[in-house]
Amino acid sequence: MENPENSSCLCGTSEYMVLACSGSCDLGRITDLVARRLRDNGVRKMNCLAVVGAGIEKSIENFKTKNILMLDGCPIDCGKQILDKAGFANYKYMRVTDLGLKKGQTPVTEDVVNLVYEKAEIIY
Repeated sequence: MENPENSSCLCGTSEYMVLACSGSCDLGRITDLVARRLRDNGVRKMNCLAVVGAGIEKSIENFKTKNILMLDGCPIDCGKQILDKAGFANYKYMRVTDLGLKKGQTPVTEDVVNLVYEKAEIIY
């Protein structure tokens, strides 16, 4: 039996969106926390990168009309690759390792999240 609460996505969109790799390493956790803070502070609407990876065409076409900031944690660029494969061409991009943070060696602290947030918040 289908759960009525799960029958549609609750994410929604706005003109300014953020997607995060939200990977399993320290940097993925940081990108997720930064995306959530951007959402909570009303800077950008956080949305689900998995929707793009799953090929949900209605959402993908809607997302393509928005100003998107993609946050990736490391040089594997999973989020960027997902967007590129789905045909996204005009989006903003930030990779956390470009700020000097190292995968597997970066503590997830308030100071680190603040550092990344301050860089992401001004990208338009």
